Amino acid sequence: MIEPPTAAAAYFVILVEPTTGPSLPVTDHLLSVSDCLTDRYPSDDADHRWFASPAEALAACEGPLPPDARLCSLRLPADSAAVLTAALRAGNTYEPVLLPDHPLPPAPDGRILGWEVLGHDIGLMHTWLCNDLYEDAVRDLAVTTTPYGLLPDHPTAARVAAWANARTDTKPVTWFAAALAVHD
Repeated sequence: MIEPPTAAAAYFVILVEPTTGPSLPVTDHLLSVSDCLTDRYPSDDADHRWFASPAEALAACEGPLPPDARLCSLRLPADSAAVLTAALRAGNTYEPVLLPDHPLPPAPDGRILGWEVLGHDIGLMHTWLCNDLYEDAVRDLAVTTTPYGLLPDHPTAARVAAWANARTDTKPVTWFAAALAVHD
């Protein structure tokens, strides 16, 4: 399957921990951009959400990372970057690292672990998993997730995003597909 080209939108460090709950995929290592499902390292401080480079993200951690911490990047295809940019500008949200006109250094090789369906609103990144869409998507669209609770490819994530945007029972955001990569 041919995936669209993606560009690193931002870097962040998360602690990978087991996450359980109704309406969530069963996994020992859920990865998500959403602050609702994962813990940012070193903290959930709004000033330390997104970083322009891996070095900047790691420097903010001030020391060795815990064994379950992962340096990740949010990677966006062009259509998703346009949706996120529109949401940031409409909400007057100051997240310059996420804007495509912010110059990012070339992304180091990272391993894309899967795709997530996201929406941005009032400084928060929402995920389809926090909006009780998982069980409905499994039932209505026959989607499956990876061992990290992510969607397996861009076409599946784009289909879930379009389906979520057509619903009236989710957060009032425009949903888009984004890849999550881990950098060792």
